[in-house]
Formats: sequence, C-alpha cells, structure tokens
Amino acid sequence: MPDRDKRKKVSGRPDSRVSEELDLLILKTASRLFGEQGYAATSVEQIAAVAQVGKQTIYRRHPSKESLFKTVISELGQSFLVAAAPLDSVVSSDPLLTLRKTMRMLLDLVLSPETLSLSRTFIAEGWRFPDLVNHAGAHIFDPLEDLTCRLLTAVSDAGLLKESCDLKETSRLFSGLCLGLPHQQMLFGRDILTTARERDDYLDHAWAAFMTGILRPPASKPTRVRTA
Repeated sequence: MPDRDKRKKVSGRPDSRVSEELDLLILKTASRLFGEQGYAATSVEQIAAVAQVGKQTIYRRHPSKESLFKTVISELGQSFLVAAAPLDSVVSSDPLLTLRKTMRMLLDLVLSPETLSLSRTFIAEGWRFPDLVNHAGAHIFDPLEDLTCRLLTAVSDAGLLKESCDLKETSRLFSGLCLGLPHQQMLFGRDILTTARERDDYLDHAWAAFMTGILRPPASKPTRVRTA
C-alpha cells in the first residue's frame, strides 16, 4: 500500500511551485530561441527539446506557437513595469527625480540582449506576422509610454511644467529620445552605450536638452532696493 501511494503521488500533476518553475523554464527557452532564430524558424518541438519537456506540456499551457510568443512578449513588458514602475508615494515625494531615475532604469531594460534580440525578430518578420508586432506594441511600447506619461503628469501636477505642454505627446517624444533612439541605434548594430557611464552621460544630455523646453523657469527672487 505505501509503495502504491508513493507511485500515485509521483505520477500526479506537479505542485504549484514545480508548475511555476516549469512555466518559467518554457518561457525563458522560448524567448531565447525566438530571439536567436526568429519566429518562423522556431518550432514548439525545438522549444520542448531544448527545455527538456514534453511537447504536450507546452501545449497544455499555450495552445499554439503564436500564443506562446505573445506570452513571451507580454511577460517581457510586464517585467519592465515590475522593475521600473515606482510606488505612488515615491512619485509624490519628488516627481522630477523619480522620472529621471525611472528613465535610467528603463534604458538598461530596453538595451538588454533579450529585448534587442526579440526586437530584431519583430523587424525581420513583422511584415509576415503583423498581429505579433501589434501585440508587442500593446504590451511593451504602449505601457512604457503610459508610464512616462503618468510620471510626467505628476511633474505637471507639481507645477513644474509649462502650461502649454501636451502631456501625451510630450511623453511620447520624451520616451522616444531617452529610450527609443538608443534602442534603434543598437538594433542597427552600432556599438554604443555599452557601459553604465555611457548610458548615464547619454541620459544626462537627453534630459538637459528636453527639459530645457518643457520645465518652467525658476521663479526669480525680488531684488531689494538699497536706500541711502
């Protein structure tokens, strides 16, 4: 009886911790292969072989290769927000400093090897699979712009921005300068911003150039007139 119970326990479904580890293994393996080989050249069979899991194990979680790829993209976008999105209390205490620190963290994330390799997949195969590109936009790029807009709105609410700023458009331009341009340059194969110092310097210059146009000038103190 004890042996039979033991065999029954081992052959059953994995517990929640093991299942979570298996989910993570499948997604990490899929992300690496999609990035290295592209979407069309990567099969569920390959992912299963590299991850050393059964093909049906993957299909129970992701009914198709497209579904698996979309999950990889969604998880990547969510990881950005988990890593970089600040707490409301931090934003309210110093919104301008919080915006700057958040953009610096996001710069590292968008220039990571995983992000760059998956972006190359979008560019190379987007014309064949436009739905996947749209999914990437909705789950990676749009949330980053929304996060930037939320932080820039907090800066505006603190009375630090010029009244003429369109927050949505300003956020799009600002994130494009701080994140999109470096990301694009590295996708083109340019060996730039490879060190923390280079990224700090780039963000310093981008910040200074952009903020000059949108921040209110500091209020001047009234000049005291000396009397004889």
